[in-house]
Amino acid sequence: MKRIYYILALLFPLASCNEWLDFTPPGAVDEDKMFEDERGFQEVLAGSYSLLTSPSAYGMELTAGFPDEIARYWAERSEFFNFKYEDAAVVGRLASTWNKMYETIANLNLLLDHAKKWTPETMPHYNLIVGEAKGLRAYLHLDLLRLFGPVLPDGIDRPAIPYRDEFSNNITRQMTAREVLVKIETDLTEARTLLVNDPIHENGRSIENASIANDPGNKAFAYIFRGIRMNYHAVCATLARYHLLTGNKPEALARAKEVIDAKEIFQLGNAKTSSQDYMFQPELVWALYDAEIDKSGHLGNTSFSFSYSVNDAFRSFVYKEQGYGLPDDSRLNHWWGTTGTTPAMEYLSKYFRVMNNDNDVTKWEKVISMIRLSELYYIAAEALIGTDNAEARRLLQEVRNARNLSTSLIPETLSGDELLEQILAEQRKEFWGEGKLFYTYKRLFHDIIIRDSKIPASRAIFELPVPKEEIEYGNN
Repeated sequence: MKRIYYILALLFPLASCNEWLDFTPPGAVDEDKMFEDERGFQEVLAGSYSLLTSPSAYGMELTAGFPDEIARYWAERSEFFNFKYEDAAVVGRLASTWNKMYETIANLNLLLDHAKKWTPETMPHYNLIVGEAKGLRAYLHLDLLRLFGPVLPDGIDRPAIPYRDEFSNNITRQMTAREVLVKIETDLTEARTLLVNDPIHENGRSIENASIANDPGNKAFAYIFRGIRMNYHAVCATLARYHLLTGNKPEALARAKEVIDAKEIFQLGNAKTSSQDYMFQPELVWALYDAEIDKSGHLGNTSFSFSYSVNDAFRSFVYKEQGYGLPDDSRLNHWWGTTGTTPAMEYLSKYFRVMNNDNDVTKWEKVISMIRLSELYYIAAEALIGTDNAEARRLLQEVRNARNLSTSLIPETLSGDELLEQILAEQRKEFWGEGKLFYTYKRLFHDIIIRDSKIPASRAIFELPVPKEEIEYGNN
């Protein structure tokens, strides 16, 4: 099926966008005018980030939605809970997510297509813009593969998803997982090279350099807020995910350590020192800014907590009973709230902003975690199992210490298999409402833990169906 993609980036303008570009409705944009200077590229890049905050993407669905319901974080709210992926509502939600992800990829492909006419000599921030776009394109395809692709490594040569790397209405065939993985690695490797001189190395996660901030040409967009975009370290972190998925543990460890060792930029969050920073912002390797996070259908709206209810017995198991848990865990005491209704109900408050007499007292921006520093610790620890269990244990304990569990040490006597289960236990505590636990269960082909029993791992559970229209038209 042919799809026409538009430059939806124009719906997310930078400051004073209309002063330099005559606005025309999406679908009627003069592409040459849009990309006549660097500012147009920045606009489309900003718009791509904005598209990802849609509720059908990371603004809800891929963060607290169906991957978390499959992982049984939530009480039953749809047929995802029962793994009935043929249900009409489930089919519709999967299609909406698929379409929004590829819509964003189309935006990035349009940018990259026009970037071929430029060079680092003719566009001052060419490497930053192209590096970010390629990193984002690879990140999105990797998530699509982890959702809709086959269980690996057995399914490496089975049909997976299309890898769309051209801006075109032409049909893109459904590639095998092996073919998609090659393209993901190519994009990430090129992005890492392009971003090697990322300003994040010098300026950190946010803008502090006044000379850049006051740039009269407003080209500072290429520099600012490096911690909530696809920066150099975010590319390294995505490569760490990629290499762990493909079984290349030495490379996964190397890329994870590169991020962990950037301690002047990223630090593990500690509730004792940042009691109002619910998101532990210093540890976000990259995130999405969602201006609508508190609106209906998004993560920070009160309806979210009532729609996605939690089984308190399972929550107690996750934080207190399994894997050397303690009630002092700052994730339990920091990320959850209680309603004043009778009976009281526990809800995930990780994305909520707290108001006090109409003043916002929460010290975090409206951001959605895409990659946390803690995940890099988990990747590094898993990659070390079997070669250096002591270091794997140390890395895991370092995250636990930051989560107020320093009095509960992981025993030195744990075997490799036991260490892996402990990593999974920590991920269950860490990633509630972030959509990441499903990927770990699928990658390891691990049973889904539901406190008093287990749901056996199966391809039927982990391989989400590609929308039928893609299969019908993509293979003709």
